[in-house]
Amino acid sequence: MSYHIKQYQKGDVIFHGGDSSDCAYIIEEGQVEIYVESSETIIDILSEGELFGEMGVLDQSPRSTSAKALTALTLLEVKTEQITNRLSESDPIVKALVGVLLKRFRAMLPSQNMSAKNSSLLDQVASVVEQAGLSKFKLESELRSAINNGDIQTVFQPIQDIQNNRIAGFEALSRWTHPERGFISPVEFIALAEETDLIIEVGDLVFSRAIELLSELPEHVFININVSSKQLDDNLFLKRVVDKINRHGISPKRLKLEITETMVVDFKLAKKWLKKCQDIGFPVCADDFGTGHSGMEQLVQLNFDVLKVDQLFVRNMFENDRYLTVLESVAKMAKRLHTQLVAEGVEYDQELKVLQELGFDYGQGYLFGKPMSVSDVLHLKF
Repeated sequence: MSYHIKQYQKGDVIFHGGDSSDCAYIIEEGQVEIYVESSETIIDILSEGELFGEMGVLDQSPRSTSAKALTALTLLEVKTEQITNRLSESDPIVKALVGVLLKRFRAMLPSQNMSAKNSSLLDQVASVVEQAGLSKFKLESELRSAINNGDIQTVFQPIQDIQNNRIAGFEALSRWTHPERGFISPVEFIALAEETDLIIEVGDLVFSRAIELLSELPEHVFININVSSKQLDDNLFLKRVVDKINRHGISPKRLKLEITETMVVDFKLAKKWLKKCQDIGFPVCADDFGTGHSGMEQLVQLNFDVLKVDQLFVRNMFENDRYLTVLESVAKMAKRLHTQLVAEGVEYDQELKVLQELGFDYGQGYLFGKPMSVSDVLHLKF
């Protein structure tokens, strides 16, 4: 059982008034009584799905009340840093979600006078906001457990050398099947991991598995791995990766680090990142190229080894000539800049034919294969 889950028996005291406030709790099962010990006054009775103990965490003060289990009780512990880190970084739960929802609902009100109906409406908004926040805290704790228990899987999608018609490499991707919610989109849990330091742990898992796989594959095969700004800001991140490849005798050129175009908001910092990685020998890829506002400036300012052109352009090349024109222009520029090109989202033979004619080096998409397990990769012919 995860260390974030705590069990209590009926009558157990969870905390006393005056205790230090080191965490809050979400009730998974059972009921909790909040009371003042000195006067034996019951303040509230809380049930499944409700949060308590958060106020002392927010203002860093001792517990103002006591709490005890009215029944057998299962609690999910929300650590102080889970709350304070979000506050300090203006987490969307605290800032964006609350601000947007309240603004929208207030705009719906007929006047500034707070009638009972209006008050009820805002109570509903507060409830929506609270549940969204609690759900995210719960998912964060479950993600921590999934990482610790080895439940985060790594799959590998083929990247095809389209000029020589062979598998050249793979992109490593994370997958999570939740025991209750089933498959959770990487968009959701990777974004959550990036809001916290969990992305460091997820990233280390992916790199370890990718490097182990590379040690069993032909020398020409590479693996692309997405990295976040938090990983690159971690001074020990690259050292850990280098230690892993050295242990397995893997050349750094076989690990290509992908950063998204939207990560590059500070060109000076991005140049520093690229230099650190490339000095070691890691090729660096600009992922989702063409979706940000500064794509052309990136080509000038940053010395990427590879550009991964977003699937938007491939999927629309026959629907709108402008998309094809952009692909042609990018191909010409990449050739002049000695930068390799990968087309994402390739699904049809006619798309492949055009990309080959344009001079793209690689293609990635369902035409070449879906994400697959390590065992499936090892059964491929190279």
